[in-house]
Amino acid sequence: MSKNAEDFFDLSAFDDNLRLQEEGIDVKIVGPNGKETDLVITVCGPDSSRAQAASQALQKEIEAEAAKEGNTDLNSPEDQRRRQISYLAKLTKGWNKPIGQDRLAFSEENAVAIYTKYPLIENQVRFTADRRSSFIKA
Repeated sequence: MSKNAEDFFDLSAFDDNLRLQEEGIDVKIVGPNGKETDLVITVCGPDSSRAQAASQALQKEIEAEAAKEGNTDLNSPEDQRRRQISYLAKLTKGWNKPIGQDRLAFSEENAVAIYTKYPLIENQVRFTADRRSSFIKA
């Protein structure tokens, strides 16, 4: 049996996508004026091992919150937003330079602080991180 393009389905594009999701891609942050800034944030994709670990960590956090006596509102808008930002911070690999007057180096905690204070930055990073299509080779 000959091995040509009609004999099998080539998964190399899927492999490239998964590799890019693991490595992470750069998100060039646009400022409030609509112009690119010199801030670049590297983020992993939704199928990456970081995403899987982040999902597991958040599930454990939700279970712990649910186990607390008298904690009946686990889905308040504030709790949901906090968890979304925490998840995104876990997908973030880093940024290209210290941020702000405090010269914040990358850490998950600092990513949470930046994403919480600046939804414009959070939304740009989330838009990329949530889409598998962002991780397709051009």
